[in-house]
Amino acid sequence: MCSPSCSLGPYRALHRLYCILFHYTIYGVLTMSLLVRMPEKACSTTRIREVVGPAGPGEGLSRLFLGFVPFEQGERRGFDFGPLDTVAVVMSGSVEAEWEDADGRMKHGIAEGRRDVFDGPPWAICARPRTTLFVKGLSARAELALIRAELIDEEEQEGSAEPPKPGAVIVSPHGLRVSRVRQIASVERSAGPGGRRARRLIVGEVMIPAGAGCDAALYQDGDSTNGADPTCAEPACEGVLHYRFRPQQGAAIQRVRSLSHDYDHTYQVQHGDTVAVPEGFHPEAPVCDCGLYILWARAGADAVSIQLGGCSG
Repeated sequence: MCSPSCSLGPYRALHRLYCILFHYTIYGVLTMSLLVRMPEKACSTTRIREVVGPAGPGEGLSRLFLGFVPFEQGERRGFDFGPLDTVAVVMSGSVEAEWEDADGRMKHGIAEGRRDVFDGPPWAICARPRTTLFVKGLSARAELALIRAELIDEEEQEGSAEPPKPGAVIVSPHGLRVSRVRQIASVERSAGPGGRRARRLIVGEVMIPAGAGCDAALYQDGDSTNGADPTCAEPACEGVLHYRFRPQQGAAIQRVRSLSHDYDHTYQVQHGDTVAVPEGFHPEAPVCDCGLYILWARAGADAVSIQLGGCSG
């Protein structure tokens, strides 16, 4: 299969991309694009660079949001996402978090962070629904990825146990499995009599060194079969894949297909791009010759935890 390389000139890279796209689009239907570029400006209200969410055009997501927010040293911001569960992944730098717990007392902790996404596993902050979370930048620069999902809506709460109380927990990288594919956090909510309806939010990342090869590296160690997403055993979940490259001029080819075989398309993803994966769709392992980092998240009834640990509901 053709694949772009960091060392290829722009014309050779475009030629290789063309032959890949031609091969797959013969069998696919180009009715929508799942590729989303990083917005240039943040939302004027929340100051978050919202990338994907249920309101996004053509992405096919119903409950999953992804956005990014930078911090300067000493800068403090407050977030309250209402009924959404939130996992804030420290992409770089160090931050201090503060929140009011269910007993009304203020609690705080420090997420020590890392230089960048290629510098070891991350810290994360898991905030329950209706929690006001205050975050302060401690390092010269810091960046958070905010992954949010409404796992159980208000109608489904009827007849259920008491909804989760406000609160948060800071998850350190200590104890994370040493692997190219690692899970950061797992949240589960249930509703209905006996908690018969349950949905999960799973967040993790993939780290692939330059030259290591991506075809089998994205889903390794028995996490999947035939390239299927390890965090989604069945189609009843949706997801996002966010890409960073070393060097930043790198690129990769990402294929996404539907289980019904009516959608089969490939995208050239660049530094800062995101691919949305609606319910019933599966991403294949990407093709890339550069250093590649992927932040991934899945939400739904069939989102499967790939390891123990992280924050729980």
